[in-house]
Amino acid sequence: MSAYFRAQWWLLLRSPRLLGPLVITPLYSLVFFSVLREHHRVGLATTAATTAFLMSMWSQAVFVASDAVDYDRWEGTLEAGLLNPRRYADALAVRVLTTTAVSLPAFAEILLIGRFGFGYPITVEHPLATCLTLLLILCGSAGISLTISGLLVVVRGARTLQNAMTYPFYLLGGLVLPVAALPLPLQWPAHAFYLSWGARSLRAAVDATNLDTTALCALAILAPLQAGAGYAALRRILHRARDGKVILHG
Repeated sequence: MSAYFRAQWWLLLRSPRLLGPLVITPLYSLVFFSVLREHHRVGLATTAATTAFLMSMWSQAVFVASDAVDYDRWEGTLEAGLLNPRRYADALAVRVLTTTAVSLPAFAEILLIGRFGFGYPITVEHPLATCLTLLLILCGSAGISLTISGLLVVVRGARTLQNAMTYPFYLLGGLVLPVAALPLPLQWPAHAFYLSWGARSLRAAVDATNLDTTALCALAILAPLQAGAGYAALRRILHRARDGKVILHG
């Protein structure tokens, strides 16, 4: 596994575009913090900071990390990987997790921008809970990436689906509006979506006096389930591709 990790870091260093979140995140936070300053809503600084970060991690997972299989297909190494689908799936899991994790430093970057760029008193009230929440969100986001990775290879039009996985999931994740403000039919899938609990847990861990243990426990269940489902889906797709049961779309 360490070899896959080192290989992916080498690829990241050779492909600066994969480090996009470290550039894009400040743009999200600058807009959000500026709006708060103009409307004198300093109390919402933590919500704005966590929202900017979660949007960035989601974008990294959906648009960058999920391209791992597609990248191998264009490089001509996918077919060789299909000779041993299980080992290839393990390698992809490590690579996707590594690429998604690139967005983690952006969290500290946003907090620094808010504190020193705008003077907002943003502090992390519960460091251990914050770190645990970030790792669980990373786990769930990597699972989403693994699912999309397989779809990009075997489903015609999957790129359109990938492009559509932004604002609808921002809504379901409670990033644009609180989940309670959504129409009732949308609240049901939102409550089954790990990101909605992740956003709630992260905001409480960073800013609240008391931890939101309900959200943290829900996240601890849903994020690993998402990761497991993504890994299982990818393995199934790779096995079917090896057996010639699906066409590798271009």
